[in-house]
Amino acid sequence: MGKIIRLDEVTINQIAAGEVVERPASVVKELIENSIDAGAKKIEVYLANGGRQKIQVVDDGSGMERDDALLAVERHATSKIRTLADLQQSKTLGFRGEALSSIAAVSRVILQTCADPAVPGTKILVEGGVVRAVEPVGVPRGTNISVENLFYNTPARLKFMRSIPAEVTNIKEIVTSMALGYPEISFRLFHHDMELLHTLGSGDYEQTLEQIFNRSICQELFPVEGSYGPLRLTGFLGRPNIARGNRGLQYFFLNRRFFRSRLVATAAERAYDTLLPVARFPFLLLNMELPLDLVDVNVHPTKMEVKFREEKEIFRGVLQIVRAALESNVIATQWRPQYKSTVLSRVPRPEQTPMGVFPAAPFGEEASSLETVSGTGVTVVKENTPPFAETGTLKGPVPAGEVYQEVALPAEEEPEQGGDLETGPAPSGNQVGKEQGSDRVFSLFDTYLLWEDASALVLVDQHAAHERILYDRFRSGPRLKMQYFLTPLMLELTATQWETVKAEEALLQELGWDFEAFGGETLILRSGPQDFPVPEVEELFLSLLDELGGSSSGREEDPKDRLFKLMACRRAIKAGDRLSPQEATALIRDLRRTKVPQTCPHGRPTMVVITKTEIEKMFQRR
Repeated sequence: MGKIIRLDEVTINQIAAGEVVERPASVVKELIENSIDAGAKKIEVYLANGGRQKIQVVDDGSGMERDDALLAVERHATSKIRTLADLQQSKTLGFRGEALSSIAAVSRVILQTCADPAVPGTKILVEGGVVRAVEPVGVPRGTNISVENLFYNTPARLKFMRSIPAEVTNIKEIVTSMALGYPEISFRLFHHDMELLHTLGSGDYEQTLEQIFNRSICQELFPVEGSYGPLRLTGFLGRPNIARGNRGLQYFFLNRRFFRSRLVATAAERAYDTLLPVARFPFLLLNMELPLDLVDVNVHPTKMEVKFREEKEIFRGVLQIVRAALESNVIATQWRPQYKSTVLSRVPRPEQTPMGVFPAAPFGEEASSLETVSGTGVTVVKENTPPFAETGTLKGPVPAGEVYQEVALPAEEEPEQGGDLETGPAPSGNQVGKEQGSDRVFSLFDTYLLWEDASALVLVDQHAAHERILYDRFRSGPRLKMQYFLTPLMLELTATQWETVKAEEALLQELGWDFEAFGGETLILRSGPQDFPVPEVEELFLSLLDELGGSSSGREEDPKDRLFKLMACRRAIKAGDRLSPQEATALIRDLRRTKVPQTCPHGRPTMVVITKTEIEKMFQRR
């Protein structure tokens, strides 16, 4: 007997099931997709013991005739495609014809379906992939599938099942994703007798969001909408204050198909730039529309992955559209954070750009050089905003086609000569501002600046604020100026640091460092950035090497940008440093002129605002 044999049908089905059915959530996803493809307007999911004991999905879709129902539980039997050409143009969620047969191979399935309420429906019992019974049954139009004892005949798979709460959480995430992708369908999810999710299926996106998420999340969402060549993107973005420590609140849909994509996530997260601290991820609900010939959805049995034909252009498109929405709704707003009482705001539907060709645009442009994103209705605020006049208006004419944020300076006096952040004597006491009307600036713990602004108490972290000011100067200015030392510094490097110096020599020189080897792993450092005192240069240089040689912080960043952040952090005034009145005023003035005054370069807030209304509630005046 030869070494190679033909596997029996049961074994083949169980192998296929292992590719499609990973856990109870996989079963729920496949069955819901079949219900959606069947035109259902109401889908209900019932669970017992986290889906291990029972998963039941009931829909009011088109249902099936007896012969079609029998074929549906066989492998590679589908109503979605006929030829390979159909596969490449398939608009349905399912098309492989493997879902029901794979599920039935590792469980006990009871399928009840009816296509015409005037005649009896069909009931089919399948155990371990084998049809055990077929009989007529009286059921309403639609399909009712019950999956019992999942993995009963594959005990090894049961060992990898997670706890019941964990499996329920995974299933809820799948149903939530489907509900977000199809707001016109009503979804209900039950675990035993407890309802975990219920959407009405009104078709109203805002209403669906409110039925899924709590108010604290919904009130921090705003719409995103735009086009980039053949890519059209709509959805909602979250403000930075609701960012999470994982990507659990990120939902991506391509032509209404739920999928996961590191490419899309990275592009959207990069658009947030310094609005978010490291290891924090924003709320993203992105609906992408793309011609079918520009994407392949048949790259994985679970259909959770897709492959774009033009990945770089998709990255650019998502980056620019999300960045434009953030410019309009977060960055180009009043300089201090605003708290809105409205839950969600609508935006007019923009005109679409011609489909078929991606626009020619360089990858990785900075915000200061971005053009208006086609279809967003947003003119990007340029970084090279001219100085503000003392009255809060712009000096000089505004170039056509550009908009600038108009704000007023604090009601304090302009800094006197020598009122720079680097100089000035420390005042006695803690009042660092001069009274003018009701505007007073105070220092709290030599770390925070407090003053009244537009019926609110504003607290500014002086270190974070100065970080933002310096970072913007480093980033937007020309090549950093160097200062040469009277006596060169001799640095002993580690092997790792020495390798980093050789690999990043050009970047380090661009940042103002002039050095040469002195034998072994010793380095002669002849110059450094001009804004840093010589005693700090050695420590800064070594820190830069460690930063360049270390791993990234979770989000992909430009190495040069990472160094600017570190340099700004090291050069900024620290908590505990006492500021003069002129320094405090200059700090606030310069912060208002930055591009993103609400956060430091690392995404930490520069300020906290307590409104007059909130204060009145604290004292029970409201």
